[in-house]
Amino acid sequence: MTPWELILTMIRRWPVVLAGVLCTGALAFVLVSDDRVYWSRTEVVFLAPTSQLYPNSLNAASEDLIITAGVVAKLVTGPDAIVKYASPDANLVGIGVLDGWSVKLPDTGGQWAPNFASQVLSVEVVAPDRETLVARQQELIARISQELDTLQREAGVHPVNDITVTVNPETSAVYEIGGSSIRTLAMTAILGGGATLSAIVLLEYRARRRGHPIPRDFSATA
Repeated sequence: MTPWELILTMIRRWPVVLAGVLCTGALAFVLVSDDRVYWSRTEVVFLAPTSQLYPNSLNAASEDLIITAGVVAKLVTGPDAIVKYASPDANLVGIGVLDGWSVKLPDTGGQWAPNFASQVLSVEVVAPDRETLVARQQELIARISQELDTLQREAGVHPVNDITVTVNPETSAVYEIGGSSIRTLAMTAILGGGATLSAIVLLEYRARRRGHPIPRDFSATA
């Protein structure tokens, strides 16, 4: 099919062209609208009760605090197994999550041996808008505090000996993450146009086959 024949075919089959343009435009609108997400990560630090021997709770790191942080993280996230990635710095957006959250005790160990070195929970949130992200992050921090308090009350810990938490930083930065709208539109137009042209060529080919059937060769069976 020559370019001129293709143009005439597109004019003759304008309903197919119109449907392709409408579908491509709708897809482009959805992709551009959902192209940007908001991401933030903060840390919830578990602090030991202060005493004369350890007046600075930030310096009173212990295995008990790390274990408590891990228990609280499990209470918040539920019984599902935690997926471990090659780097503890891997974020939700990088693994393809565009709307969700995670609360985990950072594991700095290798493939065969875990290593939990600090009494810190990493709270990560990704959401389609800034307001949802902030609200979800505050809810998770409050849930961590609540689960820790419930855990200590059920264990009969006296309030003077309570483990407490603090958020670091107090106001975490929110990052807007998204691709290029121009590249998204261009790629959508190319794919949509290609699909429309393919449909037109296929319909024209079938129409020509029906209008001009291929004769059978009976010489081989004679």
